Amino acid sequence: MQQFAIGQRWLSDNESELGLGVVIAVEERTVSILFPKSDETRVYATRTAPLSRIVLNAGDPLLDLDDVTWLIERVEAVGGLIAQYHCTRACPETGNRIEKVLSETRLAAHLQLARPLERLLAGQIDNREWYDLRNEALRMEGYLKGSRLRGLLGPRVGLIPHQLYIAHEVGRRLAPRVLLADEVGLGKTIEAGLIIYQQLISGRSERVLVLVPDSLQHQWMIELRRRFNLNFSVFNLERTASIREHDPDQNPFLTEQCIIASIDFLLDHPDLQLQALEAGFDLLVVDEAHHLAWEVPYEDEEGEPQGGGNDRYDLIELFAEQTPGVLLLTATPEQLGVASHFARLRLLDPARFHDFEAFLAEEETYQEIAALAEALMQSEPLTAEQQEAALVWLGEVPTDEAASRYAALDRLLDRHGLGRVLFRNTREAVPGFMGRDCLPVPLPAPADWPQSGNLRQQMWHEETRDDEAWLETDPRVSWLIETLKTTLKHQKVLLIARSGLVVEILENELQQQGLRTAQFHEGMSLLERDQAAAYFANDNYGAQILLCSEIGSEGRNFQFAHHLVLWDLPSNPDVLEQRIGRLDRIGQQHRIQIHVPYLEGTAQARMFRWYHEALDIFGHISPTAQTLQDEHIVELKACLLADQGERFEQLLEQVNAQRLALEADLQQGRDRLLEYNSCRPQLAQRIVDALEQHDDQNPLPDFLMRFMSATSIDYETQSDGSVIIRPNDHIQVEGLDLPEEGMTATFEREQALIHDNMAYLTPEHPLLVSLFELVRSQAFGNTSVVALRSNALPAGTLLLEAWFRVQVIAPRMLNLDASIEQPMVRVLLSEKGQNLTERLGSAMLQPYLQRIDGMTGRQVVRHRRDDIERVYRQAEQLAQSQLPDIAAQAQARFEQRVNQELSRLLELQQQGSSVRQDEIDRLQCLQQQGRDRLGHLALVPDALRVMITVKS
Repeated sequence: MQQFAIGQRWLSDNESELGLGVVIAVEERTVSILFPKSDETRVYATRTAPLSRIVLNAGDPLLDLDDVTWLIERVEAVGGLIAQYHCTRACPETGNRIEKVLSETRLAAHLQLARPLERLLAGQIDNREWYDLRNEALRMEGYLKGSRLRGLLGPRVGLIPHQLYIAHEVGRRLAPRVLLADEVGLGKTIEAGLIIYQQLISGRSERVLVLVPDSLQHQWMIELRRRFNLNFSVFNLERTASIREHDPDQNPFLTEQCIIASIDFLLDHPDLQLQALEAGFDLLVVDEAHHLAWEVPYEDEEGEPQGGGNDRYDLIELFAEQTPGVLLLTATPEQLGVASHFARLRLLDPARFHDFEAFLAEEETYQEIAALAEALMQSEPLTAEQQEAALVWLGEVPTDEAASRYAALDRLLDRHGLGRVLFRNTREAVPGFMGRDCLPVPLPAPADWPQSGNLRQQMWHEETRDDEAWLETDPRVSWLIETLKTTLKHQKVLLIARSGLVVEILENELQQQGLRTAQFHEGMSLLERDQAAAYFANDNYGAQILLCSEIGSEGRNFQFAHHLVLWDLPSNPDVLEQRIGRLDRIGQQHRIQIHVPYLEGTAQARMFRWYHEALDIFGHISPTAQTLQDEHIVELKACLLADQGERFEQLLEQVNAQRLALEADLQQGRDRLLEYNSCRPQLAQRIVDALEQHDDQNPLPDFLMRFMSATSIDYETQSDGSVIIRPNDHIQVEGLDLPEEGMTATFEREQALIHDNMAYLTPEHPLLVSLFELVRSQAFGNTSVVALRSNALPAGTLLLEAWFRVQVIAPRMLNLDASIEQPMVRVLLSEKGQNLTERLGSAMLQPYLQRIDGMTGRQVVRHRRDDIERVYRQAEQLAQSQLPDIAAQAQARFEQRVNQELSRLLELQQQGSSVRQDEIDRLQCLQQQGRDRLGHLALVPDALRVMITVKS
């Protein structure tokens, strides 16, 4: 029976949240315990009290009632019952040691035991499942930190080779400075998101600024949140004014780490522009970078300086000068001319691109390199001329074997001057696009349709009216209803209109006709849009048609549908391409069917002909469309306002010829070498294969289901394999990143790509990241007492399994955990000190272990306390003896990894490639930091399991 004395400190085995209790009364059969932390008093039977005596040991920290921390030097008992602690601490003023003797009555009530030995000896024993889950979680986290797939597992993206290649090539760099110039529909935003994501989770960047046009702010915010679980804040005048009103001295741009803002917003408010510059960022991302125009500086006839950049260019130049990492995005890198293209490269590396004439001369040499690259890609033997070129550019002639050719091609690509700074993939080089067909639907114009007035009234008459009377006369309405009920009866249809008002009116009319509809526009909340998108995506009972407004359709891809209805036509070809791009993307399984109803003889009809016959924008992406429209905008507006007859016909013919000529020039000028360098097929395929293998062998579903069951988290598996997770009042752990309203989640990549409303659960999802943090920072499952069925050992034999974590304290950006091949050290000892670690692996023991109830487990610990402490000290010494070898191996792996990258960068720099000296300097600095930190590894006690043998 336990001995109690007034003043002793005890913990409740069943209610550890009460804190540390003190004995206030001892009767013949009962003991009263006061728990000061919770101001509760409990009375227990002395024979069966579920209590554990707390006695700290020499070397342990002690927190007293005044919240002062002491170090215990020696422990003694008074009368065999009350512990006295001889403690010391450093004086804050002098640094001298202060000595003090503290009775256990002076222990703070909120004492938290975290170290496994402390908890075990105090009787705080977790169930077997928690112990196993802890070890699995730490192994999973350790694998993730060292995996080459880190930063690629978490995003909700398809396994598109060129996107993953760019993410792999750029995302791991220190302060990447590149121009992403893939053609429309190839996923520049996804590539940028993947790079941002890797930079943030690796610690290479902590503060990110995304500058975009006004109309794209929310699209970027949604894309980063839904695909990458990154929470960016949109900064506008309203938000910054609110921050200033609350604190006039606060720099608004220091209130958030990840910010999206409009370029025009900063241009219109120089004071905020200055504050954004003063705040400083690690990574700058600029979308639609082709708007950054620049002209080669010169002096006019009066000697006045001319040329240089426009206001947007000058703004970005200010940020680029002081921001280590810069990503520029544009689908048309040379849209504003070669000079502006050179100027954007100059933003990325002003030392490398400082002379425009030298840049033009260097560009000419790439044709010969590209021709050699083309030859290396073929299976035919190299000609004498090609062999001579190989000697010039490579110093040797590769053999005809595929491995030799690919190795030579890699070296050749590395030497390409723009290879590290510019990435451009084209639709022609990337498979996966099914094409698109234009299905015009000319309809007679109603009598009340305006034939004069401003262009807006003529183009979007229904939007300018206050009533819904236009429904009765507009032939597009009856055509849409009839088409949905007949031709497209069993098809998913996306309709996009210019305004949310038209969408709401149309949906109401369609519902009255018995059609299943959903609407999606800017007037709805994100949750409402999620629900609408999910309803549309449902194959069995979902909406047949989703009606979207212009803004409401941004940031969403609905490629499971392939019928698009353009209710009206926007005035901007880029916006029209964005509409079509909701369906015409990689992953689309069918040709896009673009239905264009328009009213004959109206501005709508003329706008359709302009897009179809002059720009050919319905048939394919035209990189010249916006440039041509800007060039002819005055004449085009005149033809749209009134039928110009032959003048309009001439304009269509002239612009079509001009378009064909421009596209031919672009095709001839394509840099094949750049395309190869933007996606090296072999490496890209290895990344895809590795991710597919991970998806196929994913251990996460089983682990997470067991974790939720063990910790009383409500979950419900659906027929489609998804799971609904709900928090409740009975959850046995704290700190999980689980929304209050719960979540619907999936472990399947394909399902996540279709259903935006489902969370995509991966080891990098915030829920799992918080779970790993919970296990690492809390005592969850770090003690266990079980029975071991064995006929080989006498019944009652004690075995102790101890786990230790290898800890390195270093900046995240060093990623030193990836170099530690053995992040966990396991030691298994018998009570006689026999080392059984190698003979009895953890997995080998699992089938022979069985649960012991809590009371029995605590009795085992009380009776074998001395044996447990003795064997644990031996285990600690054995684990500590392994640390030098672990450190040496980690240092060797780290040096190999860094030296390999350094050697490549130095070689490329010598060959004139785009490698900045500051990139090499930063890597060398980090190399020295890594060496120092890996020389100071430490072992942290992690988990402890006592096994008592029983006969099987």
